[in-house]
Amino acid sequence: MRSALKQRVERALSWVPVGRMARHRIRGKRLILAYHGIVPEGAAPAGERSLFVNQRDFAAQLDAVSAIADIVGLDRLDEPGDGRPRVAITFDDAYRGAVNEGVAELLARGLPATIFVAPGRLNDHVFWWDALSEGSGELNETVRHHALHKLLGSDERVRGWAAMIRLPSSDKLPAYAQSATYAELRAALQHPGITVGSHTWSHANLAALAAVDITAELERSRDWLRGAFGEKAIPWIAYPYGLDSDEAHRAAATAGYAGGLGIGAASPETKPYPKPDQTVKANFRVEIQYY
Repeated sequence: MRSALKQRVERALSWVPVGRMARHRIRGKRLILAYHGIVPEGAAPAGERSLFVNQRDFAAQLDAVSAIADIVGLDRLDEPGDGRPRVAITFDDAYRGAVNEGVAELLARGLPATIFVAPGRLNDHVFWWDALSEGSGELNETVRHHALHKLLGSDERVRGWAAMIRLPSSDKLPAYAQSATYAELRAALQHPGITVGSHTWSHANLAALAAVDITAELERSRDWLRGAFGEKAIPWIAYPYGLDSDEAHRAAATAGYAGGLGIGAASPETKPYPKPDQTVKANFRVEIQYY
């Protein structure tokens, strides 16, 4: 059954021009597809290109997956189904293109999704990785490693360092490659099936932070989302950059999060929170991981 599911999803996603497929990790009949930005039809590419999927490709992927699986809300993924595979759709970072064009494609098909939001980066924010990629379309891996592990993934620190060493940078990105406004996010959440989860407060690398700072990032985001959106805010965390740690797992569990998405695995003492290896990123390709 697992082999058959893998082959069927591979075939479905090969119907659309999403580039090369990633390797697949099979653990069962549950699947999470996590996207970042959506490029509106006719718009020019911008930012870190690998994080953006063309709107037409996104729509085709939804149709392909819907043909072989039930697309359900993230917080309902583990509920018993009718035997068909169950898939959840998520967006990281609340890019305007995802909140507007991405949600529009979902609504046209009556499909749910969760948008992972860093509240401190809403309202036309240009993320540091997009600013440093503009022009080339790709972030230098040495720059990325330094930004994530030495500068903690902090937007302010990365920008300060980049200015100091005179790295090329531009905040003049099209609207779809900026973060959505509060009003745009709120409008998207008026629709059935669209929910929000936490992406921390400032999109910091939790794996590099001290315990007190991890707690602050998790709790501040949790409180803001609950206050702003009530029941539309589900108690899930998508770890920024896909990076987590046992300390982050413990802090998230203590803060009341029910589940987390990241590329690492939970240690025995933190199970069942979070489920390991759930993160799936879509960027011109679709990376699929099963659990």
